[in-house]
Amino acid sequence: MQFNPDFIKFLSNYGEVRLEEGAYCFEPSPIAQKDTSSTLLLCPLLNWTWLKISGVDSKKFLQGQLTCDMESVTGQRGHFAAHCNRQGQVIATFTIYLRKEAYYLHLPSTAAPLLQKALEQYAKFSKVNIELAASDLISIAVIGVGSVKALRQCLGLEPPVVNEQCFHEALYLHRVPGAVERFVCTATVSVVISLWQALLTHKAKPCSENLWHWYDIQAHLAHIRPKTSALFTPHAIALPEQHGVSFTKGCYTGQEIVARMHYLGRGKRKLSYLTRNTTFSYSPGDVLLGEDHKAVGMVLDSYNDAAQKIQHLLAVLY
Repeated sequence: MQFNPDFIKFLSNYGEVRLEEGAYCFEPSPIAQKDTSSTLLLCPLLNWTWLKISGVDSKKFLQGQLTCDMESVTGQRGHFAAHCNRQGQVIATFTIYLRKEAYYLHLPSTAAPLLQKALEQYAKFSKVNIELAASDLISIAVIGVGSVKALRQCLGLEPPVVNEQCFHEALYLHRVPGAVERFVCTATVSVVISLWQALLTHKAKPCSENLWHWYDIQAHLAHIRPKTSALFTPHAIALPEQHGVSFTKGCYTGQEIVARMHYLGRGKRKLSYLTRNTTFSYSPGDVLLGEDHKAVGMVLDSYNDAAQKIQHLLAVLY
């Protein structure tokens, strides 16, 4: 996992930055709480990365590997999608964008090496290059009802609609799904720092990445991490409902099994939103037990509401 030291140093001006089990935790001062519907929030996405796929065969290669139709991935529009193994089980989920004839996949940093390794085994006979994007490519999230207005004023452009992106000088801006307005801004460190400081003049408030998980849970965006990789089909994590699977584009790895489940209606596993008290804190990959202590599901994502002493979970129920 790569972290840019200049950006980490910059963030330390706005709160505590610490390293825990290979992941960076940013705790702003004061810490933003979940109930911030009227607040403009700034969230550093320290534990997310970009996987870059380039080369003359990149589109054709990805068309045969990903669940989405690459014809729908353009310079203006991205796609939530997945890569599956031959058994139709999801290796990783991500949002994919086209930028300057290369494709960029945005996903949790811990899942990137798994996805890179899985794609490389199919890339031996294609003219493609698969690599992690440079560490100076930084992403921050802008969240809240005032985000469109603030970004419009800071960048001098109209922010894109859901799943679309726009380019402003050296900065890419794309909007992710959800009931709350959310944008991911990606650029070099100096450009991101300038935008961060400009948004502060619009009363933006720094928040932790934990809050980003909360909004993903609300939007039912299932992010696959190492402990949940190769365990679930796209249907089990509601990928078709997110328009992340094409059933008309033709063959891709795992397509036969995914299509069979779709047309025959098989598969009892279901993505669900749950709440639990915080007596026991769940993490991605933890098994959920029923009253008889038998496994009833697995956690994909979690958010702890310390004030309410409630944990919000996105889980696959068996």
